[in-house]
Amino acid sequence: MAHPQARTMFSDELLAVGRALGPVQPKEVVTDIILRPAISSLGAVAGAVLLINARRDQLKLITRQGYAEDAVTIWQDGPLDRSLPATDAIRRQEPLFFGNSDDLKRLYPQLEEETGAVGPVASAVLPILLDGQALGVLVLDFQEPHVFTPAEQQFLVTLALQCAAALDRSVQHARVVSQQQAQVDILESISDAFYAVDEAWRLTYVNRRAEAFWGRRREDLLGKVYWTEFPQAVGSEPYHAHLRAARERQVVRLEAQSPITGFWITITINPTAQGLSVYFADITERKALEAKANEATRTLERRVLERTRDLQDLNAELRAYAIGISRDLTEPLRRVNAFVGLLEGRLKSQVDDRTRRLFKQVREETRRVGDRMDELRHLAALERRELREEPLDLFQLAVQVRSDLEPLVRGRKVAWSVGPLPRVLGDPLLLRLVFTELFAVALDATQDQADARIGVGGEVRGEEVVAWVEHNGRGLTHAQATRIFDVFQVPPAVAGAEERIGLSNVRRIVARHGGQVSASSDGQTGARLLIALPDRLGARGPV
Repeated sequence: MAHPQARTMFSDELLAVGRALGPVQPKEVVTDIILRPAISSLGAVAGAVLLINARRDQLKLITRQGYAEDAVTIWQDGPLDRSLPATDAIRRQEPLFFGNSDDLKRLYPQLEEETGAVGPVASAVLPILLDGQALGVLVLDFQEPHVFTPAEQQFLVTLALQCAAALDRSVQHARVVSQQQAQVDILESISDAFYAVDEAWRLTYVNRRAEAFWGRRREDLLGKVYWTEFPQAVGSEPYHAHLRAARERQVVRLEAQSPITGFWITITINPTAQGLSVYFADITERKALEAKANEATRTLERRVLERTRDLQDLNAELRAYAIGISRDLTEPLRRVNAFVGLLEGRLKSQVDDRTRRLFKQVREETRRVGDRMDELRHLAALERRELREEPLDLFQLAVQVRSDLEPLVRGRKVAWSVGPLPRVLGDPLLLRLVFTELFAVALDATQDQADARIGVGGEVRGEEVVAWVEHNGRGLTHAQATRIFDVFQVPPAVAGAEERIGLSNVRRIVARHGGQVSASSDGQTGARLLIALPDRLGARGPV
Protein backbone atom coordinates (compact mmCIF):
# COMPACT_ATOMS: atom_id res chain seq x y z
CA MET A 1 0.00 0.00 0.00
CA ALA A 2 1.30 3.47 -0.86
CA HIS A 3 2.70 5.49 1.96
CA PRO A 4 0.10 8.09 3.08
CA GLN A 5 2.63 10.92 2.83
CA ALA A 6 3.52 9.97 -0.77
CA ARG A 7 -0.25 9.94 -1.56
CA THR A 8 -1.19 13.35 -0.09
CA MET A 9 1.89 15.61 -0.03
CA PHE A 10 1.55 16.96 -3.60
CA SER A 11 -2.16 16.29 -4.16
CA ASP A 12 -3.04 19.99 -4.54
CA GLU A 13 -0.30 20.55 -7.13
CA LEU A 14 -1.36 17.48 -9.12
CA LEU A 15 -5.00 18.52 -8.99
CA ALA A 16 -4.09 22.00 -10.29
CA VAL A 17 -2.04 20.48 -13.12
CA GLY A 18 -4.91 18.16 -14.02
CA ARG A 19 -7.28 21.10 -14.25
CA ALA A 20 -4.85 23.14 -16.35
CA LEU A 21 -4.42 20.21 -18.73
CA GLY A 22 -8.15 19.61 -19.02
CA PRO A 23 -8.56 21.41 -22.35
CA VAL A 24 -6.49 20.09 -25.23
CA GLN A 25 -3.32 22.20 -25.41
CA PRO A 26 -0.38 22.53 -27.84
CA LYS A 27 2.69 20.59 -26.77
CA GLU A 28 4.54 23.80 -25.84
CA VAL A 29 1.72 24.79 -23.49
CA VAL A 30 1.45 21.27 -22.05
CA THR A 31 5.17 21.08 -21.24
CA ASP A 32 5.11 24.59 -19.76
CA ILE A 33 2.20 23.63 -17.47
CA ILE A 34 4.08 20.51 -16.32
CA LEU A 35 7.42 22.25 -15.69
CA ARG A 36 6.22 25.05 -13.42
CA PRO A 37 4.96 22.95 -10.47
CA ALA A 38 7.83 20.47 -10.87
CA ILE A 39 10.39 23.26 -10.40
CA SER A 40 8.59 25.19 -7.66
CA SER A 41 7.44 22.21 -5.55
CA LEU A 42 10.90 20.60 -5.32
CA GLY A 43 12.93 23.81 -5.09
CA ALA A 44 14.70 23.25 -8.39
CA VAL A 45 16.37 26.18 -10.15
CA ALA A 46 15.53 25.16 -13.69
CA GLY A 47 14.02 22.47 -15.84
CA ALA A 48 13.35 21.40 -19.39
CA VAL A 49 11.29 19.03 -21.53
CA LEU A 50 12.77 17.29 -24.57
CA LEU A 51 10.58 15.26 -26.95
CA ILE A 52 11.43 12.59 -29.51
CA ASN A 53 10.87 13.66 -33.12
CA ALA A 54 8.51 11.96 -35.58
CA ARG A 55 11.31 9.79 -37.02
CA ARG A 56 12.19 8.72 -33.46
CA ASP A 57 15.90 9.27 -33.94
CA GLN A 58 16.39 12.69 -32.31
CA LEU A 59 15.60 14.49 -29.07
CA LYS A 60 14.27 18.03 -29.50
CA LEU A 61 14.25 20.67 -26.74
CA ILE A 62 10.63 21.91 -26.53
CA THR A 63 10.42 23.95 -23.33
CA ARG A 64 12.82 25.14 -20.69
CA GLN A 65 12.43 27.36 -17.62
CA GLY A 66 14.86 28.93 -15.16
CA TYR A 67 17.90 29.04 -17.47
CA ALA A 68 19.43 32.23 -18.79
CA GLU A 69 18.35 32.90 -22.38
CA ASP A 70 21.77 32.09 -23.86
CA ALA A 71 22.78 29.48 -21.26
CA VAL A 72 24.25 26.21 -22.54
CA THR A 73 23.08 23.16 -20.56
CA ILE A 74 23.65 19.43 -20.75
CA TRP A 75 20.04 19.06 -21.97
CA GLN A 76 20.36 19.61 -25.72
CA ASP A 77 18.99 18.49 -29.07
CA GLY A 78 20.73 15.39 -30.34
CA PRO A 79 20.50 11.82 -31.60
CA LEU A 80 18.99 9.10 -29.43
CA ASP A 81 21.99 6.79 -29.82
CA ARG A 82 24.21 8.92 -27.55
CA SER A 83 24.97 7.72 -24.02
CA LEU A 84 23.55 10.60 -21.99
CA PRO A 85 21.28 10.75 -18.93
CA ALA A 86 18.25 11.71 -21.05
CA THR A 87 18.77 8.95 -23.64
CA ASP A 88 19.54 6.37 -20.94
CA ALA A 89 16.33 7.23 -19.06
CA ILE A 90 14.40 6.76 -22.34
CA ARG A 91 16.19 3.52 -23.17
CA ARG A 92 15.71 2.05 -19.69
CA GLN A 93 12.22 3.57 -19.29
CA GLU A 94 12.84 4.45 -15.66
CA PRO A 95 13.60 7.70 -13.82
CA LEU A 96 17.16 8.65 -12.91
CA PHE A 97 17.91 10.68 -9.76
CA PHE A 98 21.33 12.21 -9.17
CA GLY A 99 21.50 13.60 -5.64
CA ASN A 100 24.81 15.34 -6.23
CA SER A 101 27.24 16.10 -9.04
CA ASP A 102 29.53 13.24 -8.04
CA ASP A 103 26.81 10.71 -8.92
CA LEU A 104 26.32 12.29 -12.36
CA LYS A 105 30.04 12.57 -13.12
CA ARG A 106 30.74 9.03 -12.01
CA LEU A 107 28.20 7.58 -14.45
CA TYR A 108 28.85 10.08 -17.27
CA PRO A 109 32.48 11.24 -17.00
CA GLN A 110 32.50 12.68 -20.56
CA LEU A 111 29.16 14.50 -20.24
CA GLU A 112 30.47 18.04 -19.77
CA GLU A 113 33.08 17.61 -22.50
CA GLU A 114 30.51 16.26 -24.99
CA THR A 115 27.89 18.93 -24.31
CA GLY A 116 30.18 21.88 -23.61
CA ALA A 117 28.15 22.68 -20.49
CA VAL A 118 28.71 22.47 -16.75
CA GLY A 119 26.57 19.79 -15.16
CA PRO A 120 24.07 20.64 -12.37
CA VAL A 121 24.78 19.95 -8.70
CA ALA A 122 21.77 17.59 -8.59
CA SER A 123 19.22 16.57 -11.17
CA ALA A 124 16.23 14.36 -11.92
CA VAL A 125 15.51 12.78 -15.31
CA LEU A 126 11.98 11.38 -15.84
CA PRO A 127 11.06 9.50 -19.04
CA ILE A 128 7.69 10.59 -20.45
CA LEU A 129 6.01 7.28 -21.27
CA LEU A 130 2.71 6.41 -22.91
CA ASP A 131 1.68 2.74 -23.09
CA GLY A 132 5.31 1.64 -22.85
CA GLN A 133 6.53 4.03 -25.57
CA ALA A 134 8.83 6.93 -24.70
CA LEU A 135 7.75 10.38 -25.86
CA GLY A 136 10.66 12.29 -24.31
CA VAL A 137 12.07 13.34 -20.94
CA LEU A 138 11.31 15.80 -18.14
CA VAL A 139 14.45 17.10 -16.38
CA LEU A 140 15.05 19.24 -13.28
CA ASP A 141 18.29 20.90 -12.15
CA PHE A 142 19.26 21.93 -8.60
CA GLN A 143 21.93 24.31 -7.26
CA GLU A 144 22.47 22.19 -4.15
CA PRO A 145 22.63 18.46 -3.41
CA HIS A 146 19.12 17.06 -3.15
CA VAL A 147 17.69 13.95 -1.53
CA PHE A 148 14.72 12.80 -3.60
CA THR A 149 12.14 11.47 -1.14
CA PRO A 150 9.70 8.72 -2.19
CA ALA A 151 6.93 11.34 -2.21
CA GLU A 152 8.95 13.62 -4.53
CA GLN A 153 9.83 10.75 -6.84
CA GLN A 154 6.19 9.67 -7.06
CA PHE A 155 5.16 13.30 -7.68
CA LEU A 156 7.58 13.62 -10.60
CA VAL A 157 6.56 10.25 -12.05
CA THR A 158 2.90 11.33 -11.88
CA LEU A 159 3.71 14.64 -13.58
CA ALA A 160 5.47 12.73 -16.38
CA LEU A 161 2.39 10.52 -16.80
CA GLN A 162 0.11 13.58 -16.92
CA CYS A 163 2.43 15.13 -19.50
CA ALA A 164 2.34 11.99 -21.65
CA ALA A 165 -1.46 11.82 -21.54
CA ALA A 166 -1.84 15.52 -22.38
CA LEU A 167 0.71 15.32 -25.22
CA ASP A 168 -1.09 12.31 -26.60
CA ARG A 169 -4.41 14.14 -26.49
CA SER A 170 -2.80 17.16 -28.16
CA VAL A 171 -1.33 15.02 -30.94
CA GLN A 172 -4.56 13.12 -31.41
CA HIS A 173 -6.59 16.32 -31.59
CA ALA A 174 -4.19 17.92 -34.08
CA ARG A 175 -4.45 14.82 -36.24
CA VAL A 176 -8.25 14.91 -36.11
CA VAL A 177 -8.38 18.61 -37.04
CA SER A 178 -5.97 18.02 -39.92
CA GLN A 179 -8.04 15.16 -41.24
CA GLN A 180 -11.22 17.17 -40.94
CA GLN A 181 -9.78 20.02 -42.98
CA ALA A 182 -8.42 17.63 -45.62
CA GLN A 183 -11.54 15.48 -45.91
CA VAL A 184 -14.42 17.92 -46.07
CA ASP A 185 -15.88 15.85 -48.92
CA ILE A 186 -16.31 12.77 -46.72
CA LEU A 187 -17.82 14.43 -43.63
CA GLU A 188 -20.63 11.92 -43.72
CA SER A 189 -18.24 9.17 -42.66
CA ILE A 190 -16.98 10.84 -39.49
CA SER A 191 -18.26 9.69 -36.11
CA ASP A 192 -19.06 13.17 -34.78
CA ALA A 193 -22.09 15.17 -35.67
CA PHE A 194 -21.09 18.14 -37.83
CA TYR A 195 -22.61 21.32 -39.17
CA ALA A 196 -21.30 24.53 -40.71
CA VAL A 197 -22.70 28.07 -40.70
CA ASP A 198 -21.76 31.15 -42.67
CA GLU A 199 -21.15 34.65 -41.31
CA ALA A 200 -24.90 35.28 -41.21
CA TRP A 201 -25.42 32.10 -39.13
CA ARG A 202 -27.15 30.31 -42.01
CA LEU A 203 -26.61 26.53 -41.97
CA THR A 204 -24.49 25.51 -44.96
CA TYR A 205 -23.89 21.86 -44.08
CA VAL A 206 -25.43 19.26 -41.76
CA ASN A 207 -24.25 15.67 -41.72
CA ARG A 208 -26.32 12.57 -40.95
CA ARG A 209 -25.09 12.39 -37.36
CA ALA A 210 -26.40 15.89 -36.70
CA GLU A 211 -29.69 15.02 -38.38
CA ALA A 212 -30.13 12.01 -36.12
CA PHE A 213 -29.14 13.93 -33.01
CA TRP A 214 -31.55 16.79 -33.64
CA GLY A 215 -34.30 14.68 -35.23
CA ARG A 216 -34.47 17.12 -38.14
CA ARG A 217 -33.91 16.62 -41.88
CA ARG A 218 -31.06 18.56 -43.42
CA GLU A 219 -33.28 19.61 -46.30
CA ASP A 220 -35.41 21.53 -43.80
CA LEU A 221 -32.37 23.18 -42.20
CA LEU A 222 -29.94 24.17 -44.94
CA GLY A 223 -30.05 27.90 -45.75
CA LYS A 224 -31.96 28.66 -42.53
CA VAL A 225 -30.60 30.75 -39.68
CA TYR A 226 -29.37 28.45 -36.91
CA TRP A 227 -30.78 30.53 -34.02
CA THR A 228 -34.17 30.79 -35.75
CA GLU A 229 -34.44 27.02 -36.20
CA PHE A 230 -33.24 26.35 -32.65
CA PRO A 231 -34.42 29.32 -30.57
CA GLN A 232 -34.00 27.32 -27.33
CA ALA A 233 -30.22 27.54 -27.85
CA VAL A 234 -30.13 31.35 -27.66
CA GLY A 235 -28.48 32.50 -24.44
CA SER A 236 -27.10 29.05 -23.57
CA GLU A 237 -23.45 28.20 -22.93
CA PRO A 238 -22.97 26.79 -26.48
CA TYR A 239 -24.57 29.97 -27.86
CA HIS A 240 -21.97 32.20 -26.18
CA ALA A 241 -19.21 29.79 -27.24
CA HIS A 242 -20.29 30.21 -30.89
CA LEU A 243 -20.21 34.01 -30.53
CA ARG A 244 -16.77 33.94 -28.93
CA ALA A 245 -15.31 31.68 -31.64
CA ALA A 246 -16.70 33.99 -34.35
CA ARG A 247 -15.58 37.18 -32.60
CA GLU A 248 -12.07 36.08 -31.52
CA ARG A 249 -11.43 33.81 -34.53
CA GLN A 250 -10.18 31.10 -32.21
CA VAL A 251 -11.07 27.45 -31.77
CA VAL A 252 -13.41 27.01 -28.80
CA ARG A 253 -13.95 23.68 -27.10
CA LEU A 254 -16.37 22.90 -24.34
CA GLU A 255 -18.52 20.24 -22.76
CA ALA A 256 -22.11 21.25 -21.98
CA GLN A 257 -25.69 20.08 -21.99
CA SER A 258 -27.29 20.56 -25.37
CA PRO A 259 -30.02 23.19 -25.11
CA ILE A 260 -31.75 21.40 -28.00
CA THR A 261 -31.89 17.81 -26.69
CA GLY A 262 -30.72 18.06 -23.08
CA PHE A 263 -27.97 15.48 -23.68
CA TRP A 264 -24.37 16.10 -22.66
CA ILE A 265 -22.17 16.89 -25.66
CA THR A 266 -18.59 17.81 -26.38
CA ILE A 267 -18.33 20.66 -28.87
CA THR A 268 -15.44 21.91 -31.01
CA ILE A 269 -16.10 25.19 -32.82
CA ASN A 270 -13.59 26.04 -35.58
CA PRO A 271 -13.56 29.47 -37.26
CA THR A 272 -13.24 29.22 -41.07
CA ALA A 273 -12.98 31.72 -43.89
CA GLN A 274 -16.73 31.29 -44.53
CA GLY A 275 -17.99 31.16 -40.93
CA LEU A 276 -17.83 28.32 -38.39
CA SER A 277 -17.44 24.55 -38.59
CA VAL A 278 -18.84 22.76 -35.55
CA TYR A 279 -18.24 19.18 -34.43
CA PHE A 280 -20.14 17.70 -31.53
CA ALA A 281 -20.68 14.27 -29.99
CA ASP A 282 -22.99 12.74 -27.41
CA ILE A 283 -21.05 12.11 -24.15
CA THR A 284 -24.04 11.52 -21.88
CA GLU A 285 -22.92 7.98 -21.06
CA ARG A 286 -19.38 9.13 -20.33
CA LYS A 287 -20.64 11.90 -18.08
CA ALA A 288 -22.74 9.40 -16.16
CA LEU A 289 -19.69 7.18 -15.69
CA GLU A 290 -17.60 10.18 -14.63
CA ALA A 291 -20.23 11.15 -12.09
CA LYS A 292 -20.19 7.63 -10.66
CA ALA A 293 -16.38 7.58 -10.64
CA ASN A 294 -16.23 10.98 -8.92
CA GLU A 295 -18.72 9.86 -6.31
CA ALA A 296 -16.74 6.64 -5.76
CA THR A 297 -13.55 8.69 -5.42
CA ARG A 298 -15.16 11.01 -2.89
CA THR A 299 -16.49 8.04 -0.94
CA LEU A 300 -13.07 6.37 -0.96
CA GLU A 301 -11.32 9.57 0.13
CA ARG A 302 -13.85 10.02 2.90
CA ARG A 303 -13.30 6.46 4.10
CA VAL A 304 -9.52 6.85 3.95
CA LEU A 305 -9.75 10.02 6.03
CA GLU A 306 -11.99 8.26 8.52
CA ARG A 307 -9.65 5.24 8.75
CA THR A 308 -6.62 7.52 9.11
CA ARG A 309 -8.34 9.48 11.86
CA ASP A 310 -9.35 6.25 13.61
CA LEU A 311 -5.78 4.94 13.44
CA GLN A 312 -4.40 8.20 14.80
CA ASP A 313 -6.90 8.13 17.65
CA LEU A 314 -6.08 4.48 18.36
CA ASN A 315 -2.33 5.14 18.41
CA ALA A 316 -2.86 8.06 20.76
CA GLU A 317 -5.00 5.88 23.04
CA LEU A 318 -2.41 3.09 23.02
CA ARG A 319 0.39 5.50 23.90
CA ALA A 320 -1.70 6.99 26.69
CA TYR A 321 -2.57 3.49 27.91
CA ALA A 322 1.08 2.40 27.92
CA ILE A 323 2.14 5.48 29.86
CA GLY A 324 -0.83 5.26 32.22
CA ILE A 325 -0.48 1.59 33.07
CA SER A 326 3.26 1.99 33.56
CA ARG A 327 2.72 4.95 35.91
CA ASP A 328 -0.14 3.27 37.80
CA LEU A 329 1.79 0.03 38.42
CA THR A 330 5.18 1.49 39.32
CA GLU A 331 4.22 2.59 42.85
CA PRO A 332 2.39 -0.70 43.78
CA LEU A 333 5.41 -2.67 42.56
CA ARG A 334 7.72 -0.50 44.68
CA ARG A 335 5.54 -1.12 47.74
CA VAL A 336 5.43 -4.87 47.09
CA ASN A 337 9.21 -4.92 46.92
CA ALA A 338 9.44 -2.90 50.15
CA PHE A 339 6.92 -5.14 51.95
CA VAL A 340 8.85 -8.24 50.90
CA GLY A 341 12.03 -6.67 52.33
CA LEU A 342 10.30 -5.83 55.61
CA LEU A 343 8.76 -9.28 55.87
CA GLU A 344 12.06 -10.96 55.15
CA GLY A 345 13.76 -8.81 57.81
CA ARG A 346 11.20 -9.61 60.49
CA LEU A 347 11.28 -13.33 59.76
CA LYS A 348 15.03 -13.46 59.26
CA SER A 349 15.69 -15.95 62.07
CA GLN A 350 12.72 -18.13 61.07
CA VAL A 351 13.30 -18.28 57.31
CA ASP A 352 14.67 -21.48 55.79
CA ASP A 353 16.46 -21.77 52.44
CA ARG A 354 13.30 -22.56 50.50
CA THR A 355 11.52 -19.45 51.86
CA ARG A 356 14.56 -17.30 51.04
CA ARG A 357 14.40 -18.55 47.48
CA LEU A 358 10.73 -17.61 47.33
CA PHE A 359 11.48 -14.12 48.66
CA LYS A 360 14.22 -13.76 46.05
CA GLN A 361 11.87 -14.93 43.31
CA VAL A 362 9.22 -12.37 44.34
CA ARG A 363 11.80 -9.56 44.24
CA GLU A 364 13.05 -10.77 40.87
CA GLU A 365 9.50 -10.86 39.45
CA THR A 366 8.76 -7.32 40.69
CA ARG A 367 12.04 -6.12 39.14
CA ARG A 368 11.15 -7.81 35.86
CA VAL A 369 7.68 -6.25 35.77
CA GLY A 370 9.25 -2.88 36.60
CA ASP A 371 11.61 -3.27 33.66
CA ARG A 372 8.66 -3.98 31.40
CA MET A 373 6.94 -0.82 32.63
CA ASP A 374 10.07 1.20 31.84
CA GLU A 375 10.19 -0.31 28.37
CA LEU A 376 6.52 0.55 27.79
CA ARG A 377 7.26 4.17 28.68
CA HIS A 378 10.25 4.06 26.34
CA LEU A 379 8.10 2.64 23.52
CA ALA A 380 5.54 5.44 23.96
CA ALA A 381 8.32 8.07 23.99
CA LEU A 382 9.78 6.71 20.75
CA GLU A 383 6.37 7.03 19.06
CA ARG A 384 6.29 10.75 19.86
CA ARG A 385 9.91 11.57 18.95
CA GLU A 386 10.40 13.35 15.62
CA LEU A 387 12.87 11.77 13.18
CA ARG A 388 16.13 13.73 12.76
CA GLU A 389 17.72 12.10 9.74
CA GLU A 390 21.30 12.56 8.55
CA PRO A 391 23.90 10.45 6.66
CA LEU A 392 25.23 7.73 8.99
CA ASP A 393 28.18 5.35 8.85
CA LEU A 394 26.66 2.08 10.16
CA PHE A 395 30.10 0.55 10.69
CA GLN A 396 31.15 3.28 13.15
CA LEU A 397 27.75 3.07 14.83
CA ALA A 398 28.08 -0.70 15.32
CA VAL A 399 31.61 -0.36 16.75
CA GLN A 400 30.45 2.30 19.23
CA VAL A 401 27.49 0.19 20.39
CA ARG A 402 29.72 -2.88 20.85
CA SER A 403 32.06 -0.78 23.00
CA ASP A 404 29.11 0.44 25.13
CA LEU A 405 28.07 -3.18 25.80
CA GLU A 406 31.51 -4.36 26.97
CA PRO A 407 30.38 -4.48 30.65
CA LEU A 408 27.82 -7.16 29.68
CA VAL A 409 30.48 -9.54 28.37
CA ARG A 410 32.97 -9.37 31.24
CA GLY A 411 33.84 -12.86 32.32
CA ARG A 412 32.56 -14.29 29.03
CA LYS A 413 34.38 -15.35 25.90
CA VAL A 414 32.65 -13.70 22.94
CA ALA A 415 34.18 -13.49 19.45
CA TRP A 416 32.90 -10.38 17.62
CA SER A 417 33.07 -9.93 13.87
CA VAL A 418 31.97 -6.56 12.46
CA GLY A 419 32.20 -6.54 8.68
CA PRO A 420 31.81 -3.70 6.16
CA LEU A 421 28.51 -1.84 6.48
CA PRO A 422 26.85 0.64 4.06
CA ARG A 423 25.92 4.25 4.79
CA VAL A 424 22.28 5.21 5.31
CA LEU A 425 20.13 8.26 5.89
CA GLY A 426 18.64 7.92 9.36
CA ASP A 427 18.20 9.18 12.91
CA PRO A 428 21.50 8.54 14.81
CA LEU A 429 19.90 8.14 18.23
CA LEU A 430 17.11 5.80 17.10
CA LEU A 431 19.38 3.60 14.94
CA ARG A 432 21.84 3.41 17.84
CA LEU A 433 18.97 1.98 19.93
CA VAL A 434 18.29 -0.54 17.14
CA PHE A 435 21.86 -1.91 17.17
CA THR A 436 21.97 -1.83 20.99
CA GLU A 437 18.90 -4.05 21.20
CA LEU A 438 20.04 -6.44 18.44
CA PHE A 439 23.44 -6.86 20.15
CA ALA A 440 21.78 -7.37 23.56
CA VAL A 441 19.51 -10.09 22.15
CA ALA A 442 22.53 -11.82 20.58
CA LEU A 443 24.41 -11.67 23.90
CA ASP A 444 21.39 -13.14 25.75
CA ALA A 445 21.03 -15.96 23.22
CA THR A 446 24.72 -16.94 23.50
CA GLN A 447 25.09 -16.68 27.29
CA ASP A 448 25.34 -20.48 27.66
CA GLN A 449 27.65 -20.85 24.65
CA ALA A 450 31.28 -21.53 25.57
CA ASP A 451 32.58 -20.24 22.20
CA ALA A 452 30.02 -17.50 21.58
CA ARG A 453 30.28 -15.82 18.19
CA ILE A 454 28.41 -12.68 17.11
CA GLY A 455 28.72 -11.33 13.58
CA VAL A 456 27.59 -8.04 12.07
CA GLY A 457 27.35 -7.43 8.31
CA GLY A 458 25.53 -5.49 5.64
CA GLU A 459 25.20 -4.72 1.95
CA VAL A 460 23.17 -2.80 -0.61
CA ARG A 461 20.45 -4.89 -2.27
CA GLY A 462 18.74 -3.05 -5.10
CA GLU A 463 17.18 0.03 -3.55
CA GLU A 464 17.65 -1.15 0.06
CA VAL A 465 20.45 -1.02 2.62
CA VAL A 466 20.45 -4.30 4.54
CA ALA A 467 22.25 -4.93 7.86
CA TRP A 468 22.14 -7.98 10.12
CA VAL A 469 23.31 -9.34 13.48
CA GLU A 470 23.83 -13.11 13.68
CA HIS A 471 24.97 -15.43 16.48
CA ASN A 472 25.62 -19.10 17.20
CA GLY A 473 23.41 -19.26 20.30
CA ARG A 474 20.02 -20.82 20.73
CA GLY A 475 17.98 -21.05 17.52
CA LEU A 476 14.41 -20.09 16.66
CA THR A 477 11.49 -22.06 15.36
CA HIS A 478 9.70 -20.67 12.31
CA ALA A 479 6.84 -19.42 14.50
CA GLN A 480 9.27 -17.74 16.92
CA ALA A 481 11.14 -16.04 14.06
CA THR A 482 7.83 -14.71 12.72
CA ARG A 483 6.74 -13.22 16.07
CA ILE A 484 10.07 -12.15 17.54
CA PHE A 485 9.61 -8.44 16.76
CA ASP A 486 6.09 -8.28 18.29
CA VAL A 487 5.54 -6.83 21.77
CA PHE A 488 6.14 -9.45 24.50
CA GLN A 489 6.81 -12.17 21.89
CA VAL A 490 10.59 -12.72 22.22
CA PRO A 491 10.93 -16.38 23.25
CA PRO A 492 12.75 -17.16 26.53
CA ALA A 493 15.34 -19.16 24.58
CA VAL A 494 16.43 -15.91 22.94
CA ALA A 495 15.91 -13.40 25.72
CA GLY A 496 17.65 -15.27 28.52
CA ALA A 497 14.41 -16.41 30.22
CA GLU A 498 13.02 -12.84 29.92
CA GLU A 499 10.51 -11.39 27.51
CA ARG A 500 11.67 -8.11 25.90
CA ILE A 501 9.82 -5.14 24.46
CA GLY A 502 13.05 -3.86 22.91
CA LEU A 503 12.68 -5.74 19.65
CA SER A 504 9.24 -4.25 19.12
CA ASN A 505 10.98 -0.87 19.51
CA VAL A 506 13.39 -2.01 16.77
CA ARG A 507 10.49 -2.79 14.47
CA ARG A 508 8.81 0.57 15.12
CA ILE A 509 12.04 2.54 14.59
CA VAL A 510 12.85 0.73 11.34
CA ALA A 511 9.25 1.16 10.13
CA ARG A 512 9.42 4.92 10.81
CA HIS A 513 12.51 5.01 8.56
CA GLY A 514 10.47 3.31 5.80
CA GLY A 515 12.11 -0.11 6.31
CA GLN A 516 11.28 -3.57 7.61
CA VAL A 517 12.69 -6.26 9.92
CA SER A 518 12.93 -10.03 9.76
CA ALA A 519 14.51 -13.00 11.54
CA SER A 520 15.74 -16.39 10.33
CA SER A 521 17.14 -19.54 11.91
CA ASP A 522 17.57 -23.23 11.20
CA GLY A 523 15.57 -23.96 14.36
CA GLN A 524 18.51 -25.53 16.18
CA THR A 525 21.58 -23.32 16.57
CA GLY A 526 22.07 -19.68 15.73
CA ALA A 527 19.82 -16.98 14.30
CA ARG A 528 20.03 -13.86 12.17
CA LEU A 529 18.11 -10.64 12.90
CA LEU A 530 17.92 -8.37 9.84
CA ILE A 531 16.88 -4.77 9.16
CA ALA A 532 16.30 -3.29 5.69
CA LEU A 533 16.21 0.49 5.12
CA PRO A 534 15.60 2.51 1.91
CA ASP A 535 18.85 3.40 0.13
CA ARG A 536 18.25 7.14 -0.07
CA LEU A 537 21.95 8.04 -0.34
CA GLY A 538 22.49 6.06 -3.55
CA ALA A 539 23.90 2.53 -3.95
CA ARG A 540 27.40 3.29 -2.65
CA GLY A 541 28.02 -0.11 -1.20
CA PRO A 542 29.96 -0.91 2.02
CA VAL A 543 32.37 1.70 3.38
